Amino acid sequence: MGHHLTPEGGFKSDKYDWCPEGFFPLKFTDPKARGLILQYASSSKDIELMADLRAACTHYAELKGKANEDEDETDVED
Repeated sequence: MGHHLTPEGGFKSDKYDWCPEGFFPLKFTDPKARGLILQYASSSKDIELMADLRAACTHYAELKGKANEDEDETDVED
């Protein structure tokens, strides 16, 4: 087994020591994680949680898009 498992078989992140055992952190800034968060949102029976997760995913995707636009503008040569 991998080094992420506790002796009892639980999961513990070695990268995110602030994350408690039994949890796996997903970052809204990670495009792959956003897809998983949106999948989870779609399966949630909590309508408010669903809406908030979707809104947060959109927010972070737009921030990333804005950052890419800013980078593109600085790469343009006159």
